[in-house]
Amino acid sequence: MVSVFSNLGRRPLGSALVALFAFVVACSSSSTPAASASDVTVWTAWGGNELAAFKQIVTPFEQQTGIKVHITTNRASTDAIANGIAAGTDLPDIAPATTDPVQLRDWVSKGKIKSVETALGDQMSAYLQNTFPGLVNPPAGTTGDDPYIGIIGGKHYYLMIKFQVKGLVWYNKHLFTGTAPKTFSEMLAIDPTQYGAQKLFCAAFESGSASGWPASDQLDNIIMRQSGPDVYTNWIQGKQHWSSTEIKSGYQALLQEVAASNVYGGSNYVLSTNFQKAGDAMFKPTGNFKAGCLFLIQASFQPGLTSFANLKAGVDFDFFQHPSMGNSQFDGNYNGFYDNYAMYNDTPAARQFMQWMVKPEQQQVWASSGVGMSSNKSSTYTDPVFKAAAQIVATGTNMLITAGDYMPTDMRNAYWQSLLNVTKDPSSLDAQLAHLDQVQASAYQTS
Repeated sequence: MVSVFSNLGRRPLGSALVALFAFVVACSSSSTPAASASDVTVWTAWGGNELAAFKQIVTPFEQQTGIKVHITTNRASTDAIANGIAAGTDLPDIAPATTDPVQLRDWVSKGKIKSVETALGDQMSAYLQNTFPGLVNPPAGTTGDDPYIGIIGGKHYYLMIKFQVKGLVWYNKHLFTGTAPKTFSEMLAIDPTQYGAQKLFCAAFESGSASGWPASDQLDNIIMRQSGPDVYTNWIQGKQHWSSTEIKSGYQALLQEVAASNVYGGSNYVLSTNFQKAGDAMFKPTGNFKAGCLFLIQASFQPGLTSFANLKAGVDFDFFQHPSMGNSQFDGNYNGFYDNYAMYNDTPAARQFMQWMVKPEQQQVWASSGVGMSSNKSSTYTDPVFKAAAQIVATGTNMLITAGDYMPTDMRNAYWQSLLNVTKDPSSLDAQLAHLDQVQASAYQTS
C-alpha cells in the first residue's frame, strides 16, 4: 500500500513529508503535453494504486465525452502553481489546491482559483448533500469561513476527493477480546495482562528529521476531544497559549499513554523506534507474555506500515474509535486529512471533469480501490478498515485537520521536539510549554 503514504499529511509541507518518508520516490514532474482547447490538463501527486484508481475514473470520462485528459505527475504542484501565478504563466486546468490558508486567500483574491460552486453549477447542492459533512461544512455551531477545508467568502474552493482518518486504536484480534472502552479513563484502566500482553500501549515516535509527528497525532486527537474545535483551531492559529490549562491537560493525558508503566519498551524504545515498526510488539511474544502490548494509536493507513505486513484486517487486527476524553459534547470531533482538486481555468471541459469526479459511481472507484475513503458518504466498502472508518466519520460532527501541519515551520518543529522531550523527561513539561509559548510569540509574527 505504498500509495497510502503520499497522503500522510498536508501537501505544502514538502520537506517534512520527504523527511517522514525517505522511502517514497523523490518529487518529479513531467512536462505538460500539448492540449487543445477542448482538452483538460490535470496535475496529480498520486502514484501507484492511487494513480491507477484515478485512471479508472479518467478513462470512461474520455470515452463518454471525447475530451482528452492530460495527466501530469507533479508532487510539488503548490510551489509550481505559486510560481506560475507570480510569473503570470499558464496554469493547469485542474490541480490540488494549496492547503495553506494564507496562500489560499491570496489565490482567491486574485481570481486564480475558481470556486467549486462555479465548477459544479447546478450540481453543487447534490455534491454538498452527498459529501461527508466534515469535509464541506465548518465545525458544528460555527459560521463563516473555514480555510482549513477551503471555504473562503462563503464559497468552497476544494473539491473533496478522498480522505483518511487518524486517532484509531488498533489491537491484535487474537488477544483483545473485550469491549472497546468508551472513555479514556476506561481505556487506561484495562489490565493488559488479562489478555496476555505485557503493556497497555505500543508507541514509536522516530521518523528521521520529522521525529515526533506520531506523538503529535496522538495529542491532536486528545485536545480536540478534551477542549473542542474552538480551542483546537485557536491553538493552530497561535491564539491559544501552550501553557494554557487546555493544552497542558492534553500533554498530561499523552504522558499517561507513554508512562513507563503503560508503554512497551519504555521511553528509550519509544524514542528510538521508527513509527512503521510501532505495532511489531502487538504480534510478538515477550517473555511470558503473548505480546508486548495491547493497543496502538495510529491512522487508517496503519495496515500499509511494515508492522502489519502479511496480516489480515478483520482477522488478525482491528480498531475502535478514539475514546471520549470525558467531555461528551466533543466526542464527534475526529482528526483527518484529505485529497482535494481545484479548478484554475474555467473552461467547459474543466467544469465537466470536476463534475465527473464527484459523481457517486466515480467516487465508488476510490472506495473499491482500497487506497482511502471516498468523500461520498454513500460509497460502499469491501475493505474492513475503510468500511469501519467510514462509519466513524458518518457519526462524527467535525473533521479537524492535523494541527502541526498548519502551524508555522518553527512552531511545528518545536512542537514535535517538545513531545520527544517530555516523553524522555515528563518532569520537564512546564519548561517545555513555556518554551513553546516563546516560540509561538515569534513564529506567528514572521509566518
